[in-house]
Amino acid sequence: MASSRPASSSFFSRLNESLATGAVALATVVQAEGSTPRIAGARQFITVTGESFGSVGGGVAESRVMALARESLADGRPRIFRADLRGKPGDIRDGVCGGTMTIWIARLDASNAGNVVRSIDERLRAGKRVAVATLRDGPVPLALVANETPAGLTDAFFEEMIEPLPRLLVVGAGHIGRALARLSCDLDFEVVVQDGRPEWLVASAFPAQCTLEGSLSRSIEAMRQWEGVRAVALVTRGMPEDGEALAALGSLPEIAYLGILGSRKRVATVLATYHGTGALPWPDHVIHAPIGLEIGAETPAEIAVSIAAEIIRVLRQGREAARRMSS
Repeated sequence: MASSRPASSSFFSRLNESLATGAVALATVVQAEGSTPRIAGARQFITVTGESFGSVGGGVAESRVMALARESLADGRPRIFRADLRGKPGDIRDGVCGGTMTIWIARLDASNAGNVVRSIDERLRAGKRVAVATLRDGPVPLALVANETPAGLTDAFFEEMIEPLPRLLVVGAGHIGRALARLSCDLDFEVVVQDGRPEWLVASAFPAQCTLEGSLSRSIEAMRQWEGVRAVALVTRGMPEDGEALAALGSLPEIAYLGILGSRKRVATVLATYHGTGALPWPDHVIHAPIGLEIGAETPAEIAVSIAAEIIRVLRQGREAARRMSS
């Protein structure tokens, strides 16, 4: 079974909605070697009207996948496409990234995939992992895997463990918290914004998919139940709130990222105060204080960009390390 990877629940939500109106062709990267634009498990679906959602890499290879998808929609038969991205100037085949990808394309409709896609979407929305097999033979293109034992890529199917979206807890609903929440929703994070001030938790100031929470303890408990990657951004109004949040977060050691907003003096004081009560439960590579990449950001929107970019870098590096260990 392939290593766990996050998959946007919105992809399966859109796929579920599309299957309710007609057939689609689902393209899945089932193998990727060398330098490739997407890794195994990346998906894209194409409807009978030509609409597309998701991506298997873009460029020439993806355009060929879309052409094969139209053929599968027309005759119902699956296709396999091996994209050769090792081209050179004067001999470009499907691209020049340097690697190869194998992409499986199958026609899905409500009868052969509706229940499975609905189940996948429901589990991911609930923050649960789900094991999925992309089948290469037979009438059913997708299946849930009950026995989650490693099987790997075979002639019969490709198995993977799909994780829900990474969940980001934004502590602080001020100007930076609002900007970070808006940007993070666009970046396919599951976003929870916590603030004890009701006047700042105004629904109209946040994307509809954000969860707004006044209780820090309830926010942390919800994080504990989430089976995907977890990140926390402390963008509070001051040191007392930082200290309160850190003390509460101490019961949640398994997070991939913890960022603290403020000057170097402020965050050093916050961390020193915490150290006075005990050792931090997170390794050094998890803590980012001051928060964000150094890009000279000044406005709330610019600061949000620097924070989001740092979180993405940390999460991507963590997944790449896990991929190398499993390969």
